[in-house]
Amino acid sequence: AFSILYALLGVPFTMLVLTASVQRLMYPLVHAPVALFRHAGLEARLASSVHFALLLALLALCFFVAPAFVFSAVEGSWTFLDATYFCFMSLYTVGLGDYVPGEQPGQKHRSLYKVLVM
Repeated sequence: AFSILYALLGVPFTMLVLTASVQRLMYPLVHAPVALFRHAGLEARLASSVHFALLLALLALCFFVAPAFVFSAVEGSWTFLDATYFCFMSLYTVGLGDYVPGEQPGQKHRSLYKVLVM
């Protein structure tokens, strides 16, 4: 009974919160930058394309490049390419287990590091 009640109330409320959140984020993340590019003299379509390319580069930097630098620095035997592969496999699948962070013996603060990576 609890599950049914939770589904009847929780799912619509979650959708309402997500919709309100997206509406609040649309202006600072989409409308304002595109308007800024259009004010700089770009056409609407080109402004949207430049905005998309910048957002894509920012996402790649935040989810692949920066963590890969950290992993390649902390994990002594991993190269930057190994760390990038680990970030990609961890984000897009459940991971294959061929690279596991925190498994080197003698690593400082190993238990804390393993908790932070998860």
